[in-house]
Amino acid sequence: MMQDSLNSPALSPELVQSFQQIIEEFQVRADRLGTAYAAMQEDFRKVNIELDRKNSELEESLACQEEMQTYLDSILQSMENGVIGIDINGSITHFNRAAAEITGYDPTEVLQKSYASLFAADANSTPPLLKVLHGGKNVPLHDERVLWHRDGHPVPVSYHQAPLRDRSGNPLGAVEVFSDVSKLKALEEEMQQTRTMAALGEMSATVAHEIRNPLGAMGMWTALLERDLDENDPRRTTLGKIVEGLGRLNKIVSNLLVFTRPVKAEFRKVAIDSIVAEVVDFVRIEIERLEQPVTLLDGKRPQGVFVLADPEKISQVLLNLCLNAMQAMQQGGTLRVNIAEGGREYVVLTVEDTGCGIAPEVVAKIFDPFFTTRENGTGLGLAIVKKFVESHSGYIDVNSVPGQGTTFKVFLPLLKE
Repeated sequence: MMQDSLNSPALSPELVQSFQQIIEEFQVRADRLGTAYAAMQEDFRKVNIELDRKNSELEESLACQEEMQTYLDSILQSMENGVIGIDINGSITHFNRAAAEITGYDPTEVLQKSYASLFAADANSTPPLLKVLHGGKNVPLHDERVLWHRDGHPVPVSYHQAPLRDRSGNPLGAVEVFSDVSKLKALEEEMQQTRTMAALGEMSATVAHEIRNPLGAMGMWTALLERDLDENDPRRTTLGKIVEGLGRLNKIVSNLLVFTRPVKAEFRKVAIDSIVAEVVDFVRIEIERLEQPVTLLDGKRPQGVFVLADPEKISQVLLNLCLNAMQAMQQGGTLRVNIAEGGREYVVLTVEDTGCGIAPEVVAKIFDPFFTTRENGTGLGLAIVKKFVESHSGYIDVNSVPGQGTTFKVFLPLLKE
């Protein structure tokens, strides 16, 4: 083995030099690789730092967006106007608190539901908001319409609609902002009625003057004719009908003047029990005179309850309600007049009967002027009652069950010491 080693040929200088060059070149490449690796590590460190920074910015941006979304949602929920947003498919994506109050729907019931299936007027019509979404022509963005409440009653609304688009102009959906104008409509009707009543008041003064003069003359001539007739003359019956008709005409004219003219009340401090006592006594006499089978129950009368009122006007209010109750009990019944507690602010005068009652569709109209269900009624009695009560800063309420009876409650402000 030793012999073989001694006999191995020696390395030539050229081969040794080649090895040295290879080693040197390898060292140079290794140094370059190390430098590149160090540079790469530095770049990687910088990338990590930049990535951390970008992540922080992204988290801040997301937090800001979430905060902004919460802020915008809070604004939408606090708005008095209803807001409904839909996506490109017509599904509801936004439904704020006011929209829920106006329509009667809970947001959980409508979100992601079809707008058309909930708010279309009928199965064959396209809601205006979907026309705006699909870019229909001549679609009004500002208008009024009827929106159907969940329970089925119509709600008049004023609305504004607009399409939603991204920065590139691509459609995202549409939004509708609307408000309930039912109170405004009611106020407009009330103002119109006020104007009508004002015009009627001016006309009634003229008409009353023109009618009362002939009525007075007719009454005078009728009295003269009656004086010239014998007691047993059958024509006296005809004259009696004429006198009765003249009296009714005079009552209509008087009620018309009372209703159309401003209430001139002489307010003073009065004990409410004294007014009720006088009216009850008069009604009792009237029941006896007419021999009507009505039982009058005089309820409790608390002492020391005072109101600031015109006794004549309040007496007329109670008397009209009692006479109406008597007419509703032609076949007999019970009439109760009572003074009830109405809290710290009001005293309540109650007139209750067990008569025929009032149908629900009629109850809503009984205080309207000239509305009556009686053959010889003028339709002004309850209208005047309501006007007198309101002139005392009070209000009147009615509850009636057909076939069982009717209860009127008059609320008058208490006079505080």
